[in-house]
Amino acid sequence: MLILLRFLLIVFLVVFLLAFVSRLFLRSFFKRMEKKFNASAGQPRNPRPEGEVYVSKSPKTDKKVDQNVGDYVDYEEVD
Repeated sequence: MLILLRFLLIVFLVVFLLAFVSRLFLRSFFKRMEKKFNASAGQPRNPRPEGEVYVSKSPKTDKKVDQNVGDYVDYEEVD
């Protein structure tokens, strides 16, 4: 019976200490993340002035099919 009580006491102390230590680490981790978020939120994401429109067009690319690929088979859907 004494061994069981000693085991339970040790398990309780270990769990309590782990919870206390993890709470300290998590608190500091979240504070660092909050500082990073606030620092990045203060900077404008888009350096262009408001109302300016920018359209980027990608160049058209022609489809290139190698002649050694094989025969082209037209696909028909049959109901």
